Amino acid sequence: MENNDKAEQIQRHLPEDIVTEILSRLPVQSLLRFKSVCKSWRFLICSKNFIKSHLQISEKNETFAHHRFISTSLSSSKCPGSLRVCSLRSMLTESVTHSSPLDFFPGNSSTDLRIVGSCNGLTCVLVDSYRFFLLNPSTREYRQLPDFERSNELGFMTGLGFGFDESSGDYKVNAVFRRALFPRTSDVARVYSLKADSWRGNNARFKDGWNCCRLGKFVSGKLHWRSKRDYFESKWEIVCLDLESERFGTLEKLPRCFEGYFCPILLVVKGCLCALFGYPKAIRFDIWIWSEYGVEDSWAKTIPNPCHSFTHSIPWHGYLTPPFVLSNGEVLYSCWLGFLIYNPKDGRLSQCRTVDFDRYEAKVYTESLVSLVT
Repeated sequence: MENNDKAEQIQRHLPEDIVTEILSRLPVQSLLRFKSVCKSWRFLICSKNFIKSHLQISEKNETFAHHRFISTSLSSSKCPGSLRVCSLRSMLTESVTHSSPLDFFPGNSSTDLRIVGSCNGLTCVLVDSYRFFLLNPSTREYRQLPDFERSNELGFMTGLGFGFDESSGDYKVNAVFRRALFPRTSDVARVYSLKADSWRGNNARFKDGWNCCRLGKFVSGKLHWRSKRDYFESKWEIVCLDLESERFGTLEKLPRCFEGYFCPILLVVKGCLCALFGYPKAIRFDIWIWSEYGVEDSWAKTIPNPCHSFTHSIPWHGYLTPPFVLSNGEVLYSCWLGFLIYNPKDGRLSQCRTVDFDRYEAKVYTESLVSLVT
């Protein structure tokens, strides 16, 4: 009753739009508590417009107060493979960052867990090779997806991806069950819709012979995979799935700047599709970013490359992947050593220490109020 009176006093002295503006800049944990203050605040915080506005403001926060990494614990820990989260802001400002377990998630008892992807604060997880979950680490909600119908033959899940269909306001998961034995015409491709809470068959649209890498990258309403016709073939292409039409296709024409490169690793940086190309037996790689999706000549090498710094400060052991570009131009990379911050102005590399956090699985997400209840 006392909280309700205080909320009414605030509303009498402040215009409603000012109250909304203040609340939209608060962290999710605070807003979850404030839902109990009064009915009007609960209605506001649960509204679709507020949830969308809060997410947009949180994503633009230059201190990264609402950004988190989600990953799994190290194989050497007491609970290997369990989901954990840590603060991006802490990683940038503190000498050591401690991760926290997602103890509400039932799949954490498994040692076979793969993060499929994150979108708008939601994360898709594959547990025990065939069980899919969606969860919101900030609100502690989770949902187990219906079983993916497949035969009892030996095989594995590939062509995985998670994203948002803005046209229908629906979150979708793609998965392909690939039988261990040939021919590849027996692949089973399906798309899950959160609104329908069901898997839909997609075999007719999944082309025979595609060898997609396991995890797809979500950009501009589509999931993207690097694909090769044959494991021993040098030619490659980018396969994509339009989440609105649920139709597969390929990027019609790869840019000329890709000629001469080996098969790339696809990444997403600043909301743009990127391609990382390595050089055999060389301490070097190039990162091309597609700054304007759909425009062929908008590919550019704009992400600073720290390769020359390795011979001076940190030894080289395999590729780096850039999970985040900071607002000051620095780039946060992950590698076998952990997380590294590269300053392109002076070429300096600094290491971020984390406790019980597997950097290889790490995905960045923004805390949100997006609900799994449809």
